[in-house]
Amino acid sequence: MQFLYPNMLFGLFALAIPVIVHLFNFRKHKVVYFSNTAVLKTIEQANAKTKKLKYIITLIVRMLFIAGLVLAFAYPYKSGQKLNIDDANNLVAVYIDNSMSMQSQSSEITLIEDAKTAARRLINNMNPANRYVLLTNNRNLRDEYPMNKDEMLIRIDEMQTEASPLSFNDIYENLLMIKKRNNFKTASLFMYSDFQKNMMKLDAVMPDSTAQIVAFPLKSDFRQNIYIDSVWLQSPVLQTGLTNELVVRIVNESEKEIKGLPVDFDIDGHAVAFTTADLTAGGSADVSMQFVIDRVGDLKGKVSITDYPVTFDDCYYFVVKVRPVIKVIDLKQDETESPFSLLFDGDSLFEYVAVNPYRFDLQSLQYCQLLIVNENISLNETMQQIILDFASEGGSVALFLSDDKNADNGYFYRMLGLSRVDETDTDTMLFESLTERNAFFDDLFVSIPENADLPLVYKHVPLQRLHSSNAVTLIKLQNGDPLLLVSSRNKGNVFIFSVSADKEWTNLTDHAVFVPLLYKMAFTGGKTGKISYVLGSDKDVVVNDLILSSDDKLSIRDEQHIYEIIPVLEIRNNRVWMRFYDELPSAGFYEIDKNKEMSGIMAWNDSRDESEMQFAETNELMENLKDKGLNVLAVINQQESHFDDVMEMLIRKSMMWKSFILISLISLLIEILILRFWKP
Repeated sequence: MQFLYPNMLFGLFALAIPVIVHLFNFRKHKVVYFSNTAVLKTIEQANAKTKKLKYIITLIVRMLFIAGLVLAFAYPYKSGQKLNIDDANNLVAVYIDNSMSMQSQSSEITLIEDAKTAARRLINNMNPANRYVLLTNNRNLRDEYPMNKDEMLIRIDEMQTEASPLSFNDIYENLLMIKKRNNFKTASLFMYSDFQKNMMKLDAVMPDSTAQIVAFPLKSDFRQNIYIDSVWLQSPVLQTGLTNELVVRIVNESEKEIKGLPVDFDIDGHAVAFTTADLTAGGSADVSMQFVIDRVGDLKGKVSITDYPVTFDDCYYFVVKVRPVIKVIDLKQDETESPFSLLFDGDSLFEYVAVNPYRFDLQSLQYCQLLIVNENISLNETMQQIILDFASEGGSVALFLSDDKNADNGYFYRMLGLSRVDETDTDTMLFESLTERNAFFDDLFVSIPENADLPLVYKHVPLQRLHSSNAVTLIKLQNGDPLLLVSSRNKGNVFIFSVSADKEWTNLTDHAVFVPLLYKMAFTGGKTGKISYVLGSDKDVVVNDLILSSDDKLSIRDEQHIYEIIPVLEIRNNRVWMRFYDELPSAGFYEIDKNKEMSGIMAWNDSRDESEMQFAETNELMENLKDKGLNVLAVINQQESHFDDVMEMLIRKSMMWKSFILISLISLLIEILILRFWKP
């Protein structure tokens, strides 16, 4: 056992006072004359032993009373609770959570300002010889270099107050790395945070006994929030002059029901739609808004609500990409006119290109939405994989089969989990049914009458699904064989016909069903990429519709042209990928500049993990950290976090000083009872 204030132990000399009192009776004796003293001697002899025992017990309890008080004021504590802050080989690390949730208010100031004030007080009352590092969610290398006291205080004042969240595991691993890199034997980590439950995922934590932890959970006075969780477009391909639909998911993180919450939608700063949302307590709602676009290009979309005091998640930024045309590429060898050219070539909405597969420029896939592959052409496995990658990145692929044994594209089927039967079925049959419940047919047909005139199939190649296949049948033949299947490939789809587009196989290309089927495939292949990105999470970003040469320069700028960075670029499968090592400063829109000219727009939003108003309470936080074997000295509540002496904070969390106060009170009570009721 050790003492926070060992000088108080000099008070134990006061134990001599009751001893002196009991050894010498300072009371004046009054002489009383009595006629017969023989009786008094008998009484005195009978009670001498009892009286002596009473004096001894009274002396002991009085000494216990004094000793208990002295030891309590010396603040005893266990040696395992001692901080290493005065050790020259110890690194003092202060973590201040500067995520968006710390913008919530505590009393009259924000949690982040409360944390900075408490951290300054902590540093000011420590040994000036200590070496410090400041840990924040920004991972600023300048803050992670060991500093003296004055430098640390300056860095706390200058720290950025908004950043994306980090998990506890990331913070802890970063501390251990800094300690090892700078050759410190031990480290003391002081954490100021609201400790959201999303942050406290401890599954991957590897405990280190040389790293002490003292946690200061900060509690907001406002633990309710309404926020926009996500936004998506019902159609990946938007067209000018036609009605488009936007869906917004809104979450209510409060215990009260919300009625008629206004939801605004604007494009390029102009209002285009408005609606209201009704939210149950602790629930969410998806609201739809219809809008019409009158121009093409990358447009800035923003959905907003009004909520207080947590406001960072009340707006959601996204890019509305409207293409001037939808590009369709038809891989074919011969020069004959195909049914696809008749369908797309004369329509101003589409740009149709017939390409020989052996002279195919892969960069043209950058701008393509629908790729048509007839199996009367033979492709190598590399080319087949490129086509599947094209589908995975959001494009649509229409694959038509044939019984040409020289055109073996079996790699397609193996990767799609399909198997071809060797012999072609030459029985003529009708379409049996359309899977109208599939989302592919939404808005495609109003209704299909029972006696509908459906296309004929003269011959087809039976296809079988393997266990690894996710292919879904969209159209069946009368014998139950699939005519059209769709296989999802990440963001896009591969549509597989069990027939060729030649008229000797089917009259589908002459039928009215053919037009909406191919149009829907083209519209489904948006290949527009993500409409928005998340700060702190999205590090690798693919840029569609962008081709770079070795001399081109690419940069990212904010709307005001105040902030500009040059991202790390990489070309993968003829597509441009950007790598972000530094986080963008704030949510909003950013321009993609190619050679100082704008070539696109990106939208970034703050992580919605910070929007969930669920926090680890003090006892729960202590249990969770200790269960993982971490060296946790204490979890200090918000009122105690402003104490000047950090060691006193830890001792006040201990019950030892309270135990000595209890001993003193019990001793005093025993003395009162002895003097009042013990009559020797």
